[in-house]
Amino acid sequence: MIDILKKISSDFFNKQGYPSKKLENWKFTSSKNLIKFDKQDSPDIVSRKIETDESTLLFINGKLCLDTLENFKFKDNLEIQDLVNINDENVFAFSNTFSNDSMFNLGMSDFESGHYIKFKKNTTLENPIKIINFFENNSSDCRITSFNIFHFEEGSQVSIIEKDINEGTPSFNLKLNKFICDDASNLKFGKYIEEKSDCHLLSYSYYEVGKDVCLNIDSMNKNSIFSKEFIEIDLNNTGSDAKINILNLVKNEQHLDNNILINHNAEHCTSFQHVRNILDNKSTAVFNGKVIVAEGAQHTDSNQSNKNLLLSLDSTAFSNPQLEIYADDVSCGHGSTTGALDENSIFYLRARGIDQSSAQKMLIKAFAKEVIDEFSLSSVQDISEIALDSWING
Repeated sequence: MIDILKKISSDFFNKQGYPSKKLENWKFTSSKNLIKFDKQDSPDIVSRKIETDESTLLFINGKLCLDTLENFKFKDNLEIQDLVNINDENVFAFSNTFSNDSMFNLGMSDFESGHYIKFKKNTTLENPIKIINFFENNSSDCRITSFNIFHFEEGSQVSIIEKDINEGTPSFNLKLNKFICDDASNLKFGKYIEEKSDCHLLSYSYYEVGKDVCLNIDSMNKNSIFSKEFIEIDLNNTGSDAKINILNLVKNEQHLDNNILINHNAEHCTSFQHVRNILDNKSTAVFNGKVIVAEGAQHTDSNQSNKNLLLSLDSTAFSNPQLEIYADDVSCGHGSTTGALDENSIFYLRARGIDQSSAQKMLIKAFAKEVIDEFSLSSVQDISEIALDSWING
């Protein structure tokens, strides 16, 4: 199965090549700076010794480090298989949006190995699982590709906190993930990205959602030199709820792009997107969000909100919220704002004895806190507030 998929993807990419800005999903993000990166063979994952605890799953260059499962306290709740042993084509099914994206096909064609990780029926974990993605490259301009599938069976209640760690020379990390959420499952997925090296990140995350599912995606991204993330959610059955809350902090000449698509394919589902960008210097941020309400998906409730705070005249924000509605009994809305700090608010604080710099920092933090407070995981809230203070003071 895998060999067939890789061959199809390889042929697709060789025909299409790197995407151009003529494509809607790449209109504000150039793929030219990704061309220089070449595929790198990953080192032996057993040879690396990275400190983990009993709640951590460690991935090294996209491969699950099976040694960490020995002390993993939730291992009895999991079934793990190598993707090469999966023959169910439904497990590998992605949306047409992803399947027709050349960079997604590049990732499918050149990943080395991946895992299918299934959380058993009615699994309830009180504490979050930590996922560490450790990327290491020993030569310059390397592309490291990963592909993993997470399956949450019916009734499972799971929280995950994901963090990327990059070492070695700058690389291009191309990540493909699929999340299968069966009926009545509850997934809280928090991501924290703080780049300390000049790594480029391109990720594709596809969520296949069943009936009465509660899905929360929280994301904090700080100082990524280049980050483009595709999130697509298919709400395929009734009564499901999907919430996405994202805070991005960018400065210098950093570029960050959130591309979100939520497909309401069934009635009585709700979705919410809340993305806030704080930009300084010559940084750029992109929000390209779309909600599609299919014919027959009545009683849909959906809202998109994108707000951009520009701290510099040289920073740029592109916002493109979209709705496509083919049902007549829905409640859908979207909004976008872009602007600088409010001078009246600064004057109000200064009139009460607060200096200019402190007043600005207070307003920046208040702007960010509105989305941080929406995060579903308190631990991600705490991490994000510490990162926010560091970014503001830095």
